[in-house]
Amino acid sequence: MTYEQWLATPGLYRCVLVELDYIDAGTLKTAYFSSAAFVSAGTDSPAHTAYDPFVLGGLDFERSLAEIFTGASSSRTADVELVSIPATDWLAAANVAGQAIRIYLGDKAWPKAEFRQVITGVCDSVWPETSSIRIKFKDLAKVLQQPVLTSRHTSGAANGELKPLCLGRCYNISPQLIDAGSHIYMFNSVASQAVTAVRFNGDVVAPADYTVNLAAGTITFSVFPIGDVTMDVDGAKIAGTWLQTSTQIISYLCSRVGITADISGLPGYQLGLYLTDDTQLSAALDDICASVGGYWLFDRLGQFTCRAFNGVPVTQTAAITDDQNLFASRQPRRRIAPLHELTLGYARNWTPLNTIAASIYENTPDVAKRLASEELTVTQSAPAVLAAYADAQTLTVSTLIVSNTDANAEASRRMALSALPRYVYETQQLAAPLQWQLGDGATLQTPGVNGSDAVITKLAENPLKGVVRVEFWQ
Repeated sequence: MTYEQWLATPGLYRCVLVELDYIDAGTLKTAYFSSAAFVSAGTDSPAHTAYDPFVLGGLDFERSLAEIFTGASSSRTADVELVSIPATDWLAAANVAGQAIRIYLGDKAWPKAEFRQVITGVCDSVWPETSSIRIKFKDLAKVLQQPVLTSRHTSGAANGELKPLCLGRCYNISPQLIDAGSHIYMFNSVASQAVTAVRFNGDVVAPADYTVNLAAGTITFSVFPIGDVTMDVDGAKIAGTWLQTSTQIISYLCSRVGITADISGLPGYQLGLYLTDDTQLSAALDDICASVGGYWLFDRLGQFTCRAFNGVPVTQTAAITDDQNLFASRQPRRRIAPLHELTLGYARNWTPLNTIAASIYENTPDVAKRLASEELTVTQSAPAVLAAYADAQTLTVSTLIVSNTDANAEASRRMALSALPRYVYETQQLAAPLQWQLGDGATLQTPGVNGSDAVITKLAENPLKGVVRVEFWQ
């Protein structure tokens, strides 16, 4: 019997193994627990290890994708409940915060190697109760809740301020004054591709009046800067490559915190992102993914994953069958109205100017308007959708996309996906979904309003009970 067949067979006992990392006197160690007495085999990793049968309950683990399929997946804090005895009470004082927790599922007669990892998380805290100990944890998205920028100036005019980071092609950014006496500004904390324009109050500065150090990310003026100093910059150039696309930028940002990103299908639009504050990495990833119609998550094995959303996947890897549904548990949850008009912002202006040189208004009024606005926009409409659906909606979104061509391509893609109402259903299934991932395509034995294919958007699972609440979109 394969693991998949075992999961799909009702009535079998599901054994849960829990591995909890903790720090003891500066050394990383692991505690082993289970829902039934279990000892790993000599060929397992770890070998000849007893998993203490102290797991009582908990393990309700919920993750979901936004219905617009952009940005992060979300999760709720889960817990593992252990019996409170001297062999577990030590956890109340253990150093477990931020440490990994791994949860496996299988048959207690199997060797550990045949168990499958169903949850990977990071421990939040331990809560002692009257008769139990609760280990609270979340998925690994918590590790991304840290600022992208951490390096600060230690002297000069910007002493104590965060050093900026410019990625892709950014229009009209404000560089950071770091030496007032020498008129030196920093526009990037890493090497850059190019500086294509420099302005004082919107008026273009002649290249003869400044010197750019692309390696240091600085600009030095030989004239006194007047008013608001802004620049157009082609940002980070790492190992000889200019980082412009979502795939390049996400991979770079993740590498800064030691995470390897598995990225697939994201469009190759040119983007621009300029960071100067304590923006968290998760928020930056949200902004990037939301710009290109992508989403990110950590899979069951803790792999950071980014995917493009282009509707129901061509290949369906999951099967939502009637015999696995709990009786009368399938029901519609939401109807998502279609779009008849979409306005998409692009070419973000990173420093909208209140004070613009009079000569700009006189000679190039379109440029003056551009310098004062937050971004350019494209609008696409579908009168036929409004005629067919009276509740069709309009939507305005801002993106990091740079070019008009890419903005129109993304607007067209979104309009095509939203040309008809979409539906979200919920069902409760037995253990089979414990092998599925968010974003997987699913085949429905009983079709929904939009047919027999769907995409999984939510998994609320409990390995102990073998029941999973599944939401799917079509």
